[in-house]
Amino acid sequence: MNSRERILQRLYASQASAQNPEQTSQTTGIQAEHAAGWTQLAQSEWLASFKQNLLDNHAEVIETTTANWAGELAQQLTARGVKRLLSGEHEQGRVLLNALAGYVTEYQAAEQPSAAIDAQLVTTALSKEELFTAVDAGFSVASAGLAETGSLLVETGPQEPRALSLVPPLNIILLNASAITASFLTLVQAQKLPAHMPTNVLLISGPSKTADIQQTLAYGAHGPKELIVLLLTDA
Repeated sequence: MNSRERILQRLYASQASAQNPEQTSQTTGIQAEHAAGWTQLAQSEWLASFKQNLLDNHAEVIETTTANWAGELAQQLTARGVKRLLSGEHEQGRVLLNALAGYVTEYQAAEQPSAAIDAQLVTTALSKEELFTAVDAGFSVASAGLAETGSLLVETGPQEPRALSLVPPLNIILLNASAITASFLTLVQAQKLPAHMPTNVLLISGPSKTADIQQTLAYGAHGPKELIVLLLTDA
């Protein structure tokens, strides 16, 4: 059963409970049993499910390490022809900016003058027009991953604006593998949500997609066309 089928199954169960209140307790029991089944799985199984769900949703997953992720991402961005990147204002963003500044070697600068990437933190003043037309990629950090749906939880705020992961064509998210949990239910039960909830908490499971036009699935119509997930397996 894939993530889409699991979500539909829950929606059908919820609808049935609303129509027949006597089934509510039974549905709650099924949900509790389902959550217990996930928590009994090994963390390696969470990781495998998380990655597979992301791949099923057309995301790209790069397993890397704390020491290497910034350099590997610099190579990816250069290969994709990214010219301008906007990052959240956090430690990981500064690490990435430093890596990008040092990535273009003397050889690359001579042979590929356009290889340099204009990378900025969100503190840089940008107009809405620039954000929508001139920024090629946005870099964010997720605080949790959900194995059941392959979702990334991104806490938004002044240092991690919501638009950062919703507007640029390329969405890049960094996640520690140790932050992956079974499901949103287990995340709530473990009280791992932020103490002071932000205005928006994003759950991102892949690039933007829609089937509004003739029920034909299309990617990138209303947001990022691509999602790269950098998974730190040593953290």
